[in-house]
Amino acid sequence: MRSLARWVSILVLTCAALPASAGKVGFIDTEGVIRGVQEGRRQLALLDAWANQKSDDVEALRDRAAALGRQLEEQRPVASEEAVAKLEADLLQAQRDLEDAGRTLRRDFDIKQRELLAEVAVRVRTVAGEYGEANGFDAIFALDAQPLVYIADSAVITDEVIRIYDERYPVE
Repeated sequence: MRSLARWVSILVLTCAALPASAGKVGFIDTEGVIRGVQEGRRQLALLDAWANQKSDDVEALRDRAAALGRQLEEQRPVASEEAVAKLEADLLQAQRDLEDAGRTLRRDFDIKQRELLAEVAVRVRTVAGEYGEANGFDAIFALDAQPLVYIADSAVITDEVIRIYDERYPVE
């Protein structure tokens, strides 16, 4: 709640400090542009294929841990203490391997996503900047990064940037 009050205060102070003719401001949904342009869709498909392959490995570890859990529950009443202890150790190791694989997958996914989408993001910024300059905008903000209450549809330039980007960087 305190954070919300701080954002509202900053927004009010910023608006009060602006002159009445602050200029033309635009907003762009950067994630929407990346998902909307042909090159971005292609890169996201590559990322999805990579993630599906890696998640199969994690799924195999999850299945192994589940199987060991079932085996332990079945064997606990009838097996020796040593056999139960061995199954418990195996289950614990399988759970640790699963947790490690999940963390590694999330970290590698973030790295791969940045790697595949970095060039698209740079090009989006360039196209949006050129569009803004050519169309008299004083500033263009990332829509997803702003705590906004209202934005006129005419201030959102996402579709125009997608169109220009696809014209400039066609996917072959």
